[in-house]
Amino acid sequence: MDAVATIVPYLPQLNLAPAPSAGDIANFRAADRDTTNNGVMQEDGTRRPPPHNMHVDDALHADVGKHIFHSICVRILALFWLLGFPTNPRVPSPLSVDKFESFYNHQRKMVGRQFNSRTLSVGLLDYKLDQLRTALERWTVMPSFDLLEIATLLGTLENHTRYARWARCWFFSLQNAARTILHGWYKIVLEFLIEVVVLPPYAASSLQPC
Repeated sequence: MDAVATIVPYLPQLNLAPAPSAGDIANFRAADRDTTNNGVMQEDGTRRPPPHNMHVDDALHADVGKHIFHSICVRILALFWLLGFPTNPRVPSPLSVDKFESFYNHQRKMVGRQFNSRTLSVGLLDYKLDQLRTALERWTVMPSFDLLEIATLLGTLENHTRYARWARCWFFSLQNAARTILHGWYKIVLEFLIEVVVLPPYAASSLQPC
């Protein structure tokens, strides 16, 4: 099946950035091959098949300009194969265009981050960084917190350090503190259920932590 010919009728107009100049190319950051990311070319010079799941939402990947249009069509085709082609006017199309960006270049804002395929960099958006800074400043003066607040903070830190795993050790102690608190409250609730509610032995044993 020709992916491009199949998908073009369903695809909005796309605009690709002009080719980079010699000065732009000179500033490109070369990718380093390792055991996890061993390049996109095979030994015979042909391209490797993409290792990522094409149909997954927010699957972030980049490609060179001459292949980007085909890559987009293949992703949409995988989506249609999984969820159905938009042939029934009564059924919404699986392809959402609410946040669709028709202009493609080396930079993209997705999932709260700024990606640059020329410098091979990933960074937080400015407003996300401001929100994180404000939250951390508030936490430095908080006299107490509840479980929702600590869970929200840990979720935020986990998300923001997804691409900077070396920074996760900075809040290990906070994770351990939250785990200790949760375990303590679990024991209190369990004792209440056993002594006040008078659970049968088999039910009480099933609530013991693994």
